Amino acid sequence: MAAHRAAPPACVAELDELARTDHSYLMPGDQCWCLSEYLPGAGYRASRVNQLIADLKCRPTIAASDPRRRRYKQRAIAAIAAALRRCVNQRSVERSTWVPIPPSRTPCEADYDDRLLRVLGTAFGGYDLDLRVLLYQAASTAADHAQSRRSSLDSLYGVIRFDWQALGIQPLRERIVLFDDVLTTGKHYKCCERRLREVLPDIPIGGLFVARRVLPRRWRSLRIGA
Repeated sequence: MAAHRAAPPACVAELDELARTDHSYLMPGDQCWCLSEYLPGAGYRASRVNQLIADLKCRPTIAASDPRRRRYKQRAIAAIAAALRRCVNQRSVERSTWVPIPPSRTPCEADYDDRLLRVLGTAFGGYDLDLRVLLYQAASTAADHAQSRRSSLDSLYGVIRFDWQALGIQPLRERIVLFDDVLTTGKHYKCCERRLREVLPDIPIGGLFVARRVLPRRWRSLRIGA
């Protein structure tokens, strides 16, 4: 295996050359896998996946004040976690250090969303899971899905920080898996990979996503938990 190549998780689709063209920041050597596909701009009724992503992304302050929305968010976490557990075998989980891609809010804010940590913790409960928040945002940014004009790669990279304390907890596993809910342009993945590479130049890094955004002309429904 090449120095920067990560072995794929079991039963998860790896993005091929054609699929990577949907994600403008991804490079030919990037290894990314996804469980399903997401149709942007179609609303939560477009598919089971769109519904789950909408519920998963419900802001913590809204979930805290609305029992119904909180219940939907919890159900989405459970459904996605169940899909991950089915699709990624225990050996693959335990050979990896799992790093959530940071949310758009800083940890001190009320709308800091730990949904990715909760998904991974639920999915791989009972396994020898190495789950670490190695990356965080030093300043809040507007969520890309909530604005018409997305932030630049350089501006996003500038607020992502490496947590040295989390690194020192124990040795890393054989590879790092960056985890996120939706792969759109690949900007967040590339910024996080770049920040990790500054500290960890030799460990294989890959990305695993609940869903990837696809253009309508190539969309096909892949259901999670149906």
